[in-house]
Amino acid sequence: MNRSKKINHRIASILATLLLLGGAVVIMIPLLWTICMALKPASEMYTDNFFPKELAWGNFYEAVTSIDFFLYLKNTLMIVIPNLVGTVVSSAIVAYGFSRFDFKGKRVWFLILLATMMLPSQVTMIPTYLIYRQIGWVNTVLPLVVPAFFGGGAFNIFLVRQFMSGIPKDFDEAARIDGAGPFKIFARVLVPMCRPVMTAVGIFTFMGTWNDFNGPLIYLYDSKKYTLSLGLAFFKGLYTSKWNLMMAATVLVMLPVLILFFIAQDYIIDGIAISSGTKG
Repeated sequence: MNRSKKINHRIASILATLLLLGGAVVIMIPLLWTICMALKPASEMYTDNFFPKELAWGNFYEAVTSIDFFLYLKNTLMIVIPNLVGTVVSSAIVAYGFSRFDFKGKRVWFLILLATMMLPSQVTMIPTYLIYRQIGWVNTVLPLVVPAFFGGGAFNIFLVRQFMSGIPKDFDEAARIDGAGPFKIFARVLVPMCRPVMTAVGIFTFMGTWNDFNGPLIYLYDSKKYTLSLGLAFFKGLYTSKWNLMMAATVLVMLPVLILFFIAQDYIIDGIAISSGTKG
């Protein structure tokens, strides 16, 4: 009986591995196609060859020099860095309130917070734009930066709150006996213990803001303020498109995200796994 269970378990494990490998291959094909396109010379762009016969490494240099790449990089960082700081700090503060304090209507407010996750962003796009236009924030980075300092997003708050709820309140009591107040307990006790989930939130924020296209497209119309995602559109001409240069620029743009993900993937897994395993 035990032998048959072991065989069934091994077969299930092999099937699961094959399924995951197949899924990984399917996901990697677009990335591999992008890299191959980035390395193709202009003469091979419309051939049937998947892999380039000749590697055109100069496409990367030409892609960087064809547009104001470093200006767009600076503009992108001016949006990414404040979002990163604001989202991590504000989501942790709000999560601290939901996980450690009892106040009237706490469950109702938390349910309302979770309900906003089900609201499509397209629903609030026009009203939000009208509000920002009314206060004169259009064509500035403020609509893309300021909201990060007011909660950091429902999903991030939920993630950090679930993580904090799994930390015993005995640590708070011990710190309170030593004379620590709520702010010191948050900064000295909970923040260091929540490092995995806060790192995960930071990575998600970086990836989302770095790759954001709709936000800058809606609020920025001065080309001097464009981000990298908008700058890639300059490779699309009216009649022709320099696809090899666009793919080269795309590879350069997604490289920091890939490097960051591979370096910090353990923090992402730990942060999400522990958060999903706690009972709020």
